[in-house]
Amino acid sequence: MDHISHRDDYYYHEQDPNCPRCCLDALRTRPPMAGEFATARGLEGLVDEHGSLVEQHLLRLTIDSWVTAGRMYPSTPSLVEWMARLKSPARVAEAMPVPAAIAVGVAAGLIDLNQDLEDGRAGEVMRRLAPHAERALVDLWRDLTLFSVERLPVEAAGLRARVEKSASRRPTLWARSLPWLFVLARHMDGLDVYLTLALAEQRRSVRAAVKATTLSVVPEVRRRAEGIQAIADGSGPIEQKLIDALGGSMDARRRVFPRPLDAPSSTWLASVGLEDLIRGAVAGAVEDFMGFVSRSGAQDEESLTARLLEKLGQRFAAGSRAGQWTDPDFPEVALASRQETKNAEKATGADIGIVLEVTVPGRLTTRIGDLVQVKKANALIPSASAGDSWKINRLQLDTLLEVSSTATYWLIPSSGNVYVVPAKFLAAVGAARSGRDSLFTVGHSDVRHTALSLEHYLTDLTVGMWLGGTSAATLSAAAGKNPANRPEFFLNIKVTLPRFLEDGRSGPQWIGG
Repeated sequence: MDHISHRDDYYYHEQDPNCPRCCLDALRTRPPMAGEFATARGLEGLVDEHGSLVEQHLLRLTIDSWVTAGRMYPSTPSLVEWMARLKSPARVAEAMPVPAAIAVGVAAGLIDLNQDLEDGRAGEVMRRLAPHAERALVDLWRDLTLFSVERLPVEAAGLRARVEKSASRRPTLWARSLPWLFVLARHMDGLDVYLTLALAEQRRSVRAAVKATTLSVVPEVRRRAEGIQAIADGSGPIEQKLIDALGGSMDARRRVFPRPLDAPSSTWLASVGLEDLIRGAVAGAVEDFMGFVSRSGAQDEESLTARLLEKLGQRFAAGSRAGQWTDPDFPEVALASRQETKNAEKATGADIGIVLEVTVPGRLTTRIGDLVQVKKANALIPSASAGDSWKINRLQLDTLLEVSSTATYWLIPSSGNVYVVPAKFLAAVGAARSGRDSLFTVGHSDVRHTALSLEHYLTDLTVGMWLGGTSAATLSAAAGKNPANRPEFFLNIKVTLPRFLEDGRSGPQWIGG
């Protein structure tokens, strides 16, 4: 029987004695011809005794037929199209539970994306096949489908977190999905690699699934599995394996500073979404503060500092509400500030003591302290010049650096923005100025190539643990524990993350204060 008669418009009847034998022979002898009878209904007759062969056929179809990004001229993936035409959905779901559940998950994703308006195939799959599919596997593949086409980083971070949580809670779902994950590798942005490696380190079922997948007759699946197997078999901790597998490519794609090779993000947090939300909160606080300075910039530095820290607290609290789109058990980033009596700035040279507390059970635990001096521009002083320049007290600067070599100055220009400049850089500028007057002045041109925004300072350098110290003297001064050296303001940042993959948490929860 000619295979052309088994295309979409042919309604296969089980009593036909020549089929599905002809289809079976074709799949066994000429796998590349799968496209010639693409979604042929005759293949349905093979699922009971030759389900693995039919799955291989569907895998090959999926390589070149996947969900299209955006909503212009969407096309239905061949997997969904084939499943939509089944005569006996329950029979196929029983014989091939994984492909059936994946098809339902993809269909659910298409409906979420409003890509089922043309032919209604996804809706047909949801009506007829979904009742027979494994719900947890369907949910996983709905999220994977959405993730594979998501281009916005914050939304992608949320979907990635949901996938990680599902896979870590039920690793067998991931293990059973490996051939499909590998065949879609170019759409997964490395997720199939690092999550498989991490799970394989902990779960025997995942290791066995990777090994079994290296024997796949689908070349794209086999090569991906062999590569992951080679990485997993290498010596060294899992973190190093992940770095070796993903570090180079991730680092090449990132445009943020600093750029550590340890994770696909700018800090050890390893969550672009979490970092973006921290930056957003800080940037929003600075924008609010700029509005305040435009109205009340003539107030003294103490009042301006108090208002800036207040704005940070408000934005972090708002971030808590904005983060409700994700699971309430996700990691916590908390910011709190307080003001006490101004009795020690002359001793420490500091206006703000910053303490970062990090807790990652079994991985990281530390307290890091640092000091900040706040200066407003002369342009904000009614009796001073109109330019953006700042007077620096040498003794105050030297005292600050004696306590913390990574201390910074937060310089407030007439715009109300916040420039973060290393205290050691200002000391270098002062050392080059003639004379040893108690005060020296720096202008905008002196700091413009060194200053960082407050959002990058607090996210990348403070929370990122690039700056600050762990010595008793620095922590004592930053926390206000030394009565003789006590800043007026205190900024406490707490980061609490669970062990990676232990319970699937990897998205942000916010606490403002």
